[in-house]
Amino acid sequence: MSTVLEYARLRPQELAELRRLLATQPRAAHAYAADLRLGDLDEEISSRGIDLDKAWDGLWWLLRKTRPPVDVIGGGEPLDELLHLFPVDDVATAARFLAKTPFKVLARRYSPAKMSAAGVTPDIWGQPEALSYLEEYYRLLVTFFQAAAAAREPIVTWVD
Repeated sequence: MSTVLEYARLRPQELAELRRLLATQPRAAHAYAADLRLGDLDEEISSRGIDLDKAWDGLWWLLRKTRPPVDVIGGGEPLDELLHLFPVDDVATAARFLAKTPFKVLARRYSPAKMSAAGVTPDIWGQPEALSYLEEYYRLLVTFFQAAAAAREPIVTWVD
């Protein structure tokens, strides 16, 4: 079973509440972060959060080869054993890098055989739709980081 990587943008009061909950009620903090990812009640599709489905490991494998200034998949400052925070400056740095790195740059590094041999999950890399699957989630990630950077918001991430 693979895990899903989730992200939520944080407004200042949300970050303060998340930190308060982490200090007093860690389980409630994780539920709070998950609720934030769902977005505002009036949104049909959340602008506050995303998940990378199971594409995160493939994207991580491709992105590491580009030597990004911020590891948007496996990085962030640990808040606890599950939650990681990307401060505003890291979000801005990551957004600039992602904007300058089109998916075709990552696609040049795509190797189904190497990814399967390396144990990159899920093991779908030989399937015809695998590259487009990664591209879809990469575009989502780029858009998400750009929106958070434009709003000067930090991002919290966790695996579920």
